[in-house]
Amino acid sequence: MVPVGRPYGLWRDFMMSHAKETRCSQVLWDSGALMSFQVPIYAAIIALSGATGEGLVRGVLGAAVMMLVLGRPYGAFLNWIRRLFRLPPGGEKPMSLNA
Repeated sequence: MVPVGRPYGLWRDFMMSHAKETRCSQVLWDSGALMSFQVPIYAAIIALSGATGEGLVRGVLGAAVMMLVLGRPYGAFLNWIRRLFRLPPGGEKPMSLNA
């Protein structure tokens, strides 16, 4: 997660800009952001590790389900971190000690 943290934050901000204020919309867009960003990375990692065929498909499907379930809790955690460091919502300012 460390190497892709900032790119994911930018991707999530872009995806969440489409969400409405309703809880359902927030959950769907947050989960979709995590799934659409992390599942291809996970697929590449397990493919490079030697998974093929059914194992690859099952691994990717399992990751997709996890990302759908964990998307909103992870997004809420990211929002909490931004508030903790007094950063504006939406990642307008990178998390940096020199910012």
